[in-house]
Amino acid sequence: MKKISKHHDVQRKYREKTQNKQASSIYARGWFLFILFAVLLVLVSYFWGGTFMPYRTM
Repeated sequence: MKKISKHHDVQRKYREKTQNKQASSIYARGWFLFILFAVLLVLVSYFWGGTFMPYRTM
């Protein structure tokens, strides 16, 4: 005989909600890291002679 809890629907909704929140936070963190990496790459290349900005090279 299966044990049925009366909070089953609530638990399922809460679990789906937390999974959606985790997925969106992972997505946002990925975009944030990507933008941070791009900015760091541009700054480093700027200090090392402007790989992305050829008109600023000496």
